[in-house]
Amino acid sequence: MNPLAVSLGIGVLGCGALAAQARRRTDGRRVRARFASTLRGGSRALPRMPGAPGWLATTLADAEIPLDADRAWALWVTVALAGALGGAALGGAVLGLGGLLIGAVGPIVVVRSRRGAAMESAEAALPAVLEAVARGLRSGGSLRQAVAEAAAEIPGPLGAELRLVAAAADRGTPLVDALEAWGTRSPSQGVRLAVAALCLGAETGGAQARAVDGVAATLRERLAVAGEVRALTSQTRASMLLIAAAPLAFCAFASATDPRTSMFLFRTPAGWACLAAGIGLDTVGALWMRRLCRVTA
Repeated sequence: MNPLAVSLGIGVLGCGALAAQARRRTDGRRVRARFASTLRGGSRALPRMPGAPGWLATTLADAEIPLDADRAWALWVTVALAGALGGAALGGAVLGLGGLLIGAVGPIVVVRSRRGAAMESAEAALPAVLEAVARGLRSGGSLRQAVAEAAAEIPGPLGAELRLVAAAADRGTPLVDALEAWGTRSPSQGVRLAVAALCLGAETGGAQARAVDGVAATLRERLAVAGEVRALTSQTRASMLLIAAAPLAFCAFASATDPRTSMFLFRTPAGWACLAAGIGLDTVGALWMRRLCRVTA
């Protein structure tokens, strides 16, 4: 056999194999590109869940719930849909509607129960802030310097407010105006009392450290009284929650153990009327007991 012919045959076969491999790669790239463009087009066509409402971020911050608005909104929608699907699977359309309402209203109740938690935390930290300011005054610094030093020591939202006051004072804003702006942003009783004391010290001078310490002691006494009131009324509030939740728990237990009860409540007009009347009366009673248990320190 001629070696030259063999070499030419091997070369031709090798070139053919390389050409076939290159064609397969080209076809694969085209398929992947077409598939990617289809996915991109499909993702644009798919409906997207609406974004979180604008008030949700402020509400979560006020309630001190460590969730961003988008994640909380997605969790809220998921809970509502899960309640609807679970209710529909257990008792049909009526129970599905009830599950949807419970899933939608439950997070609102949780957030509302924690309304003002951020302001309460800020007020609880106010005595430490004022004591830090008093230490700065005793060390020989001015009130502006003492506020700046306290802002660097205090963490959290209260420290951020103090840093805003210090930054405004550094930009040339009078310290009294910066403090009053803080009182406007956080209109709680403790903040107003602290702002009044600091403004009085900035305007009149005198024994500023002693006055600030006096205000800190007053705030600590108010917080101690409020904590004692909450402790004394904790049993009453627990009884209120138990009385309000007992009818709902009994209804769920009876419906789960007796098919006739669930059939009557969730699949007949008379049962729907009884269920609506019971839930309405239980809600009114819970709100009335909550009003009776409300104690102002």
